[in-house]
Amino acid sequence: MLPRHELEVPEAAPVPLAVGGFAWFGAMAQADFPHRHAFYEIVLLTAGTGAHVIDLAEYPLRPPQVFVVVPGQVHHWREARGLAGRVLVFGDDALLGYPGDRGLLLAAAPAVRLRARDARDLQNILGAMVREYADRPAGFESVLPALLHVLIVRAHRLGERNEQTGRGADLAAGFARLLAGGADQINRTIKTNKPSVAGYARRLGVSPARLTEAVKAATGETPRRLIRRAQALEARRLLARTSLSVAQVGRATGFDDPAYFCRFFRREVGVTPGQYREKHQESGAKSID
Repeated sequence: MLPRHELEVPEAAPVPLAVGGFAWFGAMAQADFPHRHAFYEIVLLTAGTGAHVIDLAEYPLRPPQVFVVVPGQVHHWREARGLAGRVLVFGDDALLGYPGDRGLLLAAAPAVRLRARDARDLQNILGAMVREYADRPAGFESVLPALLHVLIVRAHRLGERNEQTGRGADLAAGFARLLAGGADQINRTIKTNKPSVAGYARRLGVSPARLTEAVKAATGETPRRLIRRAQALEARRLLARTSLSVAQVGRATGFDDPAYFCRFFRREVGVTPGQYREKHQESGAKSID
């Protein structure tokens, strides 16, 4: 199974985020093996060669660039050399004051190449965050989330304006990001809470046929199969980490009929929901991806 990294930083502050350079974060900030995060990561890259692989797409390093990785996504740096810039990591708690920012992050382009002026703007915001985080003056606990909000909005605007890859790769990557969002994104695909290819296609602004074509070209699998896999993964997360009933977990992942959910889960995972919960809650397992 892919390793899953929790939010751990060299010098934690009493706020649910950390910001610094690649050297400050250490080797894990440029890990060259595929892994998942339990947190968000925004990278403003100002120097470096190689590539950043995020889910289904590989992005050659052409700084200045901004990268956005959301919880559950798989990423790694490939043959990276001389990485420089700012790294920002944060959990959902950092977004409590601006709940709409989570949607902006999930919809953000994974990688955007920046104009020099745009790079300076983001650098200034991140520089201010570094100073607040390092010096911790009075009121920094409220200033940092506010600066984070400004950064997320600015980065989202740049992603809408600058197209980094071909539309097909963008669609496949966007689909993967929605799947990585878990139950919240599953529930938002269509109002009836039943995830479907049509629902995801509507959120991405394309036809189901176009989405299917793009995803198959990128992964060799159909969107329907990847949706089922995402439903099973989210069900595993909820069973292992929450006290929701099996029926509630089923509804959260798109199944109104508990019996059908149990059959689906056993087919996908190999055990019943109850057996899975008993094993993982007793063992205290934290990584189920």
